[in-house]
Amino acid sequence: MATISLTAEQLQSRQLLDETARAIGSISDLYVDDDGRPHWLLVDTGFFPGFFSVIPVTDVLVTDRGLEVHYSMEKLTGAPNNMKDKDYAKHREGLLYDYYGLEAPEGVEDATHHGPAEAVLLPPSALCRFSTLSCENKPVDFTAE
Repeated sequence: MATISLTAEQLQSRQLLDETARAIGSISDLYVDDDGRPHWLLVDTGFFPGFFSVIPVTDVLVTDRGLEVHYSMEKLTGAPNNMKDKDYAKHREGLLYDYYGLEAPEGVEDATHHGPAEAVLLPPSALCRFSTLSCENKPVDFTAE
């Protein structure tokens, strides 16, 4: 498998597909670190107007069909969400990591599993929304089929 690098700017507005290649929705915004690297996607599924599903970038795969995640549409529409113009609630970050079975950095409260900070995605409270931040546009690497 090859590796493809995509920046937050290249990810924004792209369609995301579930594991069966059904369209989930478009990437409306992203949580990025100080270097502009994406950690979480905010996807408008259209099921709950004004709310975005929050999806980790670690679960995105670039295929010949487009950007895919290894979750079903049902799993993603049930994912922890965020209101369109609000920051993600810090007290809900543990739920976000647990929902996706990810190890959380030590500072994330109420997460079931904690791992080394450099090995996991940073929580939304430690990141900025790409749409409201002027930052460098650094790529994140994705595996391609």
